[in-house]
Amino acid sequence: CIRPTAEELEEFGTPDFTIYNAGQFPCNRYTHYMTSSTSIDVNLTRKEMVILGTQYAGEMKKGLFSLMHYLMPKRNILSLHSGCNMGKNGDVALFFGLSGAVG
Repeated sequence: CIRPTAEELEEFGTPDFTIYNAGQFPCNRYTHYMTSSTSIDVNLTRKEMVILGTQYAGEMKKGLFSLMHYLMPKRNILSLHSGCNMGKNGDVALFFGLSGAVG
């Protein structure tokens, strides 16, 4: 586990968004309309994301990607999920979409 030093915490400031990741704690699947013990919830007003019942770390990344896709266009910034490679001759290929996605 990597913990920040006291000096790093002093300079951290106030976070723009808070993630509560309780992946080992299942949500109550007996709650009305709940069909799973997994839940990922984002509250834009409170600037919080809560992750329950999954230890897949990609949920944090996907949640923040979703948040950025919502917020960035409001600032006239195009939000993309992409990557690029440069060939031996300086040619560049740009890849759009999720990694490993087919179709």
